[in-house]
Parts: sequence; C-alpha cells; structure tokens
Amino acid sequence: MYRYLLIICLAIAGPALNAQQPNTPPLTGYVDMHCHPRGDLAYGTQLFYGAPYGDISVALGSCKADHSKNILRAQLAKQTETLNSATWKDSKEGYPNFVTWPSWCSTLHQQMWIDWIERAHKEGGLNIMVALAVSNHCIGSAAKCTGPLDDEQVMLNCIQGIKDLVAHSTFMEIALTPQDVRRIVASGKLAVILGSEMDNIGNFYSPADHYKANFNATPSNEQVQAELDKLWDLGLRYIFPVHLMNNVFGGTSLIMSTLNVANKFTTGVEYVPEEVSTKESGIAFQLENPSVGLNAMAKMFMPLLLPKDINPGKKGNYTFWDTLPGYGHRNTIGITGRGKFAVNYMMKKGFIIDIDHMSEKMANVVLDMALANDYPVNSGHDGPRGSAGNEGGRTLKQYAQLKQLGGMVGLGHGANASDFVKTYHTVAQIMGNTHMAIGTDVGGFSALPQRDTSIHLTYDNTFTRCHTANRTWDINTDGVAHYGLWPDYIRSWTLAGMTTQEMQTFMSSAEQFTEMWEKCEKRKAFVTN
Repeated sequence: MYRYLLIICLAIAGPALNAQQPNTPPLTGYVDMHCHPRGDLAYGTQLFYGAPYGDISVALGSCKADHSKNILRAQLAKQTETLNSATWKDSKEGYPNFVTWPSWCSTLHQQMWIDWIERAHKEGGLNIMVALAVSNHCIGSAAKCTGPLDDEQVMLNCIQGIKDLVAHSTFMEIALTPQDVRRIVASGKLAVILGSEMDNIGNFYSPADHYKANFNATPSNEQVQAELDKLWDLGLRYIFPVHLMNNVFGGTSLIMSTLNVANKFTTGVEYVPEEVSTKESGIAFQLENPSVGLNAMAKMFMPLLLPKDINPGKKGNYTFWDTLPGYGHRNTIGITGRGKFAVNYMMKKGFIIDIDHMSEKMANVVLDMALANDYPVNSGHDGPRGSAGNEGGRTLKQYAQLKQLGGMVGLGHGANASDFVKTYHTVAQIMGNTHMAIGTDVGGFSALPQRDTSIHLTYDNTFTRCHTANRTWDINTDGVAHYGLWPDYIRSWTLAGMTTQEMQTFMSSAEQFTEMWEKCEKRKAFVTN
C-alpha cells in the first residue's frame, strides 16, 4: 500500500521532478544512441580492422595481415563482407586512397576515424554519442583470432579503448552524469557516454570452445551486483541487459536464424521458439534451421570453424521447424529471476537501460518494472514492428509506455534517406514528435545507408564534401560510407520529406536525452524491489 501511495505522490510531483534546471539553456544538437568506435578491440582483434585514431597510415593502412594471412579468417571475412553487396570486393589497400573501404556495405573495416567523428560533431550537430563495447565470442573463435575472446576481457579493453580515443581528442569528453553532459555540450564539445552491448557481462556464460578464462554460467545475485558495481566504477552508464544471445538475465529477440549457432555456442542449447499469429502480433519472422542456405564452400569450412556439436552443417545439430502459414516465431524465454534482480539493481544504480534485443516477453516485463518505478528506459536503435517484422521491433503499446516514462527512441538509420524519413514520420506520430534520436550502429556489423537515387544533395562552399588523404566522398554516389557522412545524410532528410518540426525535434534530442538521464538520477532513490 505504501508503495502505491509513494508512486501517486511522486506522479503529482512529477513536473517539478522532471523540470529542467533553472537558468540552464536547453541543449541543441542530436544524440547518436548507439555506436561502436572500438570494434578493432573486439572479436579477437583480427576480424574487424582499423583503429579510430593514431598514425593513419598504420591505423587505416592495409588490412592484409588481418584479412588474408589466415585462410579460414579470410573466407569468413569474404563471406561477411559480401552479404550486403555481392559485387563489393576488398582491395585491402586502405590509406591513402581508400579505394574500396570504408564503404556503406563493408562491416569489417573501421568507419569511425577520429576526424570523421569530429566532422559529425562540428558539421552535423552531433553533441552526445553513446559509445558501446560489443563483441561476439563465437565469431571471434570461428575466425581463429588470437586476441581476447571472452566477453569480460573484451569489454574491459573496449571501454579503455574508448577512453583512450576520447583522451586523444580535443573535441570530446566522457560524461559520467547528466550535469557533465550539460557542461560538456555547453562548452562546444561532444559528450561521450560509455556503454555495454555485450552478450554476457561478467563472463556469466560457458563457451563451447573451452576458451581459457574465468567463466561463471550460474552467478549469484551478489556476483551480479558486484559486476554491475564494477562497471559503474569504470564509468559505464548505458547498458543492455541482453544482446544477441539468451543469457542469465533473459531471452533475446529472435531476428536472424544464423544467430542460433552463436546462441548454442554460448548457452549449449539452441533457441526454443513459439508460434504466434502474425496478424495479432506483427511477428512474421520464422526461425529456420541454420543449415538452410549454406553453400558448398561454407559446408566445407564449417567443421574447421566450429566445434562439431555447434556445426550447422552437421545433420541433427539443429531443429527443422514446421511453422503454420500466418504464424511467426518469438522466443519462449522472458526475463529470469536473476534478470529481475539485475534490472532492478541497474535502476537503483542509475544506469541508462536499453530494452532493444530483449525478447518480447522480457521487454514487456522490464517496461512493467519501469512503469512501477516511474524510471525511464529506452529503445536506442530499433524501429516499429510493422506487419512483417520480428519481435525485436517495437509495438504501439511499447512506444506508448516509453513515451509515458520519458524514455528515448533512437531509430535505426534506415536503408536510405527516404526509408529513414518514412519510418521517422510513423514513429513521430506515435511518440507525439518528441524524444526521438538515431542509433547509427556504426561499427556494429551493420551496413550503413546506401545512396538514395530519388534525391540529390547539393554541395557548395558552405557545405563541402568530406575529404581524407586522397579520397573525397559524395553521399550521392557513395551513400554513408563512414561516420563523417552523417552531416550529409541528415541534410538529405529534408529533401526526402522530413518536416521542419520533425527536424527541430531531432535537433533537440540532446536536451531530451539529458532530461531522460536526469530523471533516472532522480528516480533511482525511489526504486523498490
């Protein structure tokens, strides 16, 4: 009873709690709620190529050492790099001519060189950047990489690597509090917020390759709390409880059949889906046996890449589902007891929590927990579910709850400008044209926007093309080849139909994000078990 009285009292006091601090001018500019500037320190360090700073001839030089010398890794890299464009070929050259990369379709080469980040900030209005540690043990192991593979060490390396990148700059500063954000942005700098999008924080898993590190697949609440305290002390403020695998906290959203392999590698078992009506849920995705679509080359190399009981080419390792027409698959796993404890403690610490990648069942419970505590949570790089989507897409009810909480929506970047603007229109109507940003997912194995042939961006002496060494990029021909072309992309949105009011909302997202964080700080003291 006292809990509900407290909630009612706080709701009445809500406007005062959430009000902007007096005499503080609102922040301008936008937020990138989701990017990965240190992918070079993940996946065993030899699959993703290129550092974001340093001697550019070394940092972005030839990728031959990483992508050619090991035949298994070379084949995996080739298969990965041609997923988004079958005609794309890696020249391996890099600096100074950048003949084939960075490219919108290349996901294994650095796209966040420090000068490109600076251009996004100074030319495009990027004022807050959520920089996330990310990796995948299975991919690094399959690529026969020699660097760290376990999630804990990779995360520590990535967080330190982001700190080193920021320290190397004159225009970035790490923000540990919303007050830091206001000070940093007001000074003309880019505020960087450290975050984690790891599959298993704390090495709370047991991988199939028996990689030598300290793993604990059954942590206690005390061990989970200690890990979260450690991350907080490291300066990490933004967190994903779940990424692409099921973990000790709950289920992942089923979005891609091939991820079933990595899930079994990490958890020992494959996904267990359930059928749901597409008409009622909007979920049309159907989980396939990951052997479907494997070509002869992949089947030949697969036994060399993965343990035999994980190999998708081996008969009997994975299920063939017979799904009824008009039905899709979602994860049967929601939030676990350990997950409820972890999310509750994240709120008590004041973490900025992202519900993306959670299974539908888990996301709904976390939203209920957030509503019970009036604590904002966010969806930083997904989009609406639509009529033919997967459970990773947001529902109308979930958007309404995010809006009620004061959470942020960072839309994925879209296939091109017209595609992004179309999605922005849709979600802006749901959200009331507020609390909307972007989650670019640069460096996260995600292809970037292609050129939009329906529009043409004009360059002139007030806005010139991005130039590095011997290469000049033009969004009209190159699409968004790297992070430095976000200013060009944003300018192209008005050509694709974004309204003035929508653009004003987007360019106010730095203020709205900071207000969301301030509410997290104020509400954490009132979070109940």
